[in-house]
Amino acid sequence: MRKFSILWVSLFILVLGGCSAKHYTQSEPKMIVLKTPKLKFADTGYIRTDGEAVEVELFAAGMAVEKITIDKEVCVSAGCMSEETFVRDYLYHDYPRDTMRQILLGRDIFGGRGKEEMCDARLFQFIRNDEMDILYRRGKGEIYFKDRLNGLMIKITDLGENNATE
Repeated sequence: MRKFSILWVSLFILVLGGCSAKHYTQSEPKMIVLKTPKLKFADTGYIRTDGEAVEVELFAAGMAVEKITIDKEVCVSAGCMSEETFVRDYLYHDYPRDTMRQILLGRDIFGGRGKEEMCDARLFQFIRNDEMDILYRRGKGEIYFKDRLNGLMIKITDLGENNATE
C-alpha cells in the first residue's frame, strides 16, 4: 500500500511540476554576443519564443551559464524584475521598457523611429541624439544593435544551415 501511495504522490508532483514550465513554440540555436554594463558574453545560445514571451539561454563551452526570460517579468540568475528595471540596469535608463524584448524578437525598437528598408530586404534603424547613437540592423540571419555613446552591443546570428555559407 505504501508503494502505491508513493507512486500516486510522485505522479501528482510530476503533473503539477510539468504544468508550471513555459513551453515555447520556437527554439533556435544562435551565436550571441552581448556587451552591456552587466552582461558580457560571446558564444552559442538558444532563443526560444512563444508570442511575446522570450527566453535566451547562453552557453559557454557547452555549459549553460545564464538564462534571461522575458514574459510578465524579466528573470535572470540574479532574480526577477520588471522590464523597466531590467532595461535601466542592464541597458540604458532612457530606452523604452520593451527594448530588449523587441531586439530579441527582431522587431522595431523605439516605435520604429529612424527605420529604413534597404534593397536587400534588411531593415535599419538609426536613432541619434545627445544621449544615444544607435544602429539597429536586422535581416539575412542577423540582428545587430549597437549604441556607440553608451558602449552597448547585441549581435545575434543564425547557426542554421542556411547561414553557414554566407
